[in-house]
Amino acid sequence: MSATFVLPADLTIVSLGALRAPALEALPAAANAGGDLGSTRQEWLVDASAVGEVDAAGVQFLISIYHAAAARRHVLRLHRPSTRLVDACQALGVAFLATASDNTEAAA
Repeated sequence: MSATFVLPADLTIVSLGALRAPALEALPAAANAGGDLGSTRQEWLVDASAVGEVDAAGVQFLISIYHAAAARRHVLRLHRPSTRLVDACQALGVAFLATASDNTEAAA
């Protein structure tokens, strides 16, 4: 499965202004429209392997798109999140963003 959106190497406050619009454009339309609310949510795969610099604003951005995906009945899944991204999520108390992800580099 290929990622539908790729995070940049710089996931800091400096780069985030230009990132939100493309991320939301890449987010698929609402899943299970008109379907049973108990239906399984669909996965939205985001490639996080290139993230080399990340700050609290970058993690906050991920939380933001996590909630945007949930509103459209999708589950944000980070594909191969970098060790720095995993560490930042853990340090800020939102390890679930990266630890439930696909092929985490930190686990390798």
